Amino acid sequence: MTAGLFLNVLIVNLQPLILAASFLTFGTQHLVVLGIIAAVCTLLLRTAKDCDPVKRRWLGRILGMLLLGYVTCIYVQQGFARMLSWEYSLPLDLCNLVLAACIIALFRPSRFIYEIAYFWGLGGGLQALLTPDLARGFPSWDFVLFFWGHGATLLAIAFFISDPNFMPRKNNILRMMIALNVYAVVVGAINAIAGWNYGYLCRKPAMPSLLDFLGPWPLYLLSLEAVAFLTFLILDLVWRLLVWSRRSGNGIAVESRK
Repeated sequence: MTAGLFLNVLIVNLQPLILAASFLTFGTQHLVVLGIIAAVCTLLLRTAKDCDPVKRRWLGRILGMLLLGYVTCIYVQQGFARMLSWEYSLPLDLCNLVLAACIIALFRPSRFIYEIAYFWGLGGGLQALLTPDLARGFPSWDFVLFFWGHGATLLAIAFFISDPNFMPRKNNILRMMIALNVYAVVVGAINAIAGWNYGYLCRKPAMPSLLDFLGPWPLYLLSLEAVAFLTFLILDLVWRLLVWSRRSGNGIAVESRK
């Protein structure tokens, strides 16, 4: 049996599994996978904060390889399904750029890239996890790859947060808003020229999402500016509270050892 014939037989036999039931937002599958991601992120936070620099470096590389494995799998899957296209396969969605930022920061730490991963990743990634643009549930490839990519991205962000040197900088909200608007202008222009919809800058996703509450196009783009600014303010406050609690905890620990 040739490799091509074997692959065709395999696909035919797996088709009932691949054609999974419709995905239901906040259904059982969704809630279970959200719980798993939350539990693993919590475990990683507790483990990574006590690692020495050598162990942290290796843990970061493992997370980086997990994300690179996701990128490889998604393009291989699209290639086998003959779905590779300029319209859908370029890394121009916001989540794609966050994933790229996480990979870069895991191998070559940078404070600006940390900020991109933290603000864009938590601001957009959490919303994507809560309202996935999915039509099919487990065990479809769409389901597996979506939660693999977004879950691993959150793991990377949790890893960054566990670093004692993960400190907020002055004007970080301003930098993130400028970077976000540069993204919107550049990708929006590409969408307008090519007729694409990366970043949902030209139309809303088919599945229910936050954008449904923000008005029609292009009004929802302006509404997103306010949502992004408010989200960044909250995340900046959380970051600063995290640093404050870490310093307070260290101070208490020092006093207890005296």
